[in-house]
Parts: sequence; C-alpha cells; structure tokens
Amino acid sequence: MKRRRMVLALAAMAGSVALPSRAQKAGRNYRVGALLGGGGLSIEPFRRVLSERLATHGFVEGRNLRIEARGAAGLFHEDRNTVRELLAAKPDALFAATGHSAQAAQAATKEVPIVFTWVDDPIALGLVKAYARPGGNATGATSRVGELLVKRLELARELVPGAKRIAVLGVVEGADYAAMAARLRKAAASLGLELIETPSGGDWAGALGRAAKNGAEAVLLLAIVALQPVSGERIIRHANQIRVPVVYADAAAAESGGLLSYGTDLAEDMRRGADMLARVLRGDSPATLAVDQAARFELVVNLKTAREMGLTVPQQILLRADRVIE
Repeated sequence: MKRRRMVLALAAMAGSVALPSRAQKAGRNYRVGALLGGGGLSIEPFRRVLSERLATHGFVEGRNLRIEARGAAGLFHEDRNTVRELLAAKPDALFAATGHSAQAAQAATKEVPIVFTWVDDPIALGLVKAYARPGGNATGATSRVGELLVKRLELARELVPGAKRIAVLGVVEGADYAAMAARLRKAAASLGLELIETPSGGDWAGALGRAAKNGAEAVLLLAIVALQPVSGERIIRHANQIRVPVVYADAAAAESGGLLSYGTDLAEDMRRGADMLARVLRGDSPATLAVDQAARFELVVNLKTAREMGLTVPQQILLRADRVIE
C-alpha cells in the first residue's frame, strides 16, 4: 500500500494555469521522445504528468501528439543508446528527466531540441552556456539540487546539534553529484563537519549500514525515493530501525515513514519542464529560451517517526515546516 501511495501521489496535478503562448500549427502532429528517471512503476506517473500538462497547452496525445517514453538506465552509454532509438522516430523534441539523461541526449544530437528537468547545475554539466541564454540545443527547468543539498546538510546539523560526521549517500560517483560536490564540501567545512561520501552501488540500505559503522550521526540521501519505491521503503525501514536520522530529498519519503524531507515537488518540476517543452514545440529556440529555476521548496517532518526513533525535532525546524505528519 505504501508503495502504491508513493507512486500514485506523484501523478496529482496542480491547479495552476498554463503560461499563455502561441498556438500550435493547425493540423500538425507532434512527436516527443522522453527519457524519464527509473523504470517500471516509476515511469508512468511522471509520463502522465508530462502528458496532462502538455494537453493544457493544446498538445493532446491521440489527437496531435505522440510521446515515446523510455526509462533511463542511469548509465551514460546505455542512456545514449536509448536516445538514439528515440531519435530514429524523428521526434520534434527530446525530453530528459535528470542531468545524466540530458547529457546522454546532447551527446546523441546537436540538432534536435532538448528540454530537461531535475537538473541541478546545467552549466556545470555542459548542457547550457548561461541560464539567460543557453546557447545550444538544450534548455529546461533546474531544481537547484546543489543549493537544496546544502540546506539539507544544515537541517541535519540542526536535527543532531552535536554531530561531527554526516554522510551523503547515493550516487556520489555520478556526474550529477560531481557538479554539486564542491559546494557541499565547502558547506560541511564551514559547519565544522566531516562529510562521509558513501556510494550506494544500488543498495541504499547496505550503504546506510556502512555509513553508520563509519560514525555517521546523520545522513543525506541523494536518491529520490519516489523514483525507486521498493528501495526507498527498504532504506526508510532500516534507517528507522537503527535510529539514524536521514534527511530525504522528496516528500514521498516523509509521507511513507521517513523522518524529514526538503526539496521541490517532483511532479511540479515535471510540469515546469512540460511548460518549457510546449514553448519549444511551438517554435521557440532552446538557444534563447532561459532556463527556469525552481523557486518553491517544501519541508516535511514526520513527527510519528521521530517519536518512534526517540528523537526530539527542534522547535525551529517545526516552525519552518510546511507540513508536519502526526
């Protein structure tokens, strides 16, 4: 039931009105190749959000739009091969969720427009030259993960005031992490913290155990629980059992028993990306279409979990929380 709730929650649509822009050409059929994060159960909710948001702009599947969606492998060469398969269908644009997917897309084509989302620093990843004028065939929406990761580090320090060692756990060897690592290390040093960077190797719970054995007093989880609900439920259970405070990246984690989360709304990030994609389909050039930077973030605290772990959440965190789960 928890797994189903995490997956279905992401498909909820916001009531915001789509940005006005030029109408699509009458009688024209459009094709989009989408490389989305994860596979299996995790693809469909985000694909549905993408499709429903595009429909508000007049691009309706089954009428004038076809979306070919694939799950991202998270490995550059495999994702680039998947992009080549999508390009064989001659899409009007590619949509890439996550930085490594966008990099794989740009390595495969310099001609087809690319719109990305869930990207921390598109300049550091080489996707764009500048936020205001990207200058190439890619643009999109950035979730500012690097800044958020620093905020999560500060939250972890508040949760455990005397902490000296905090682990960052997940794909710490990937390109996405490399783009934000220097910022995070600098922040840790300024707080007097030792950062334990722990690769997961796909086994989040096992990596959590290793981090705890290495003296981590709190953990930042890089991975998004909603994209991998089975692994996510496993690490939440394990963290709660061994009573290690974990600060998660997505609200689905806190809603499913995780202690605390801080980040953007993943579905809203998809909608922002879809808004950009609609403009590209109407003819706007990615080279001059400014990158959309996230401005809304949500802090969710699960007090039930905190009580079960024997942890007192500081009042200053509770006062800042957007939601408190009792």
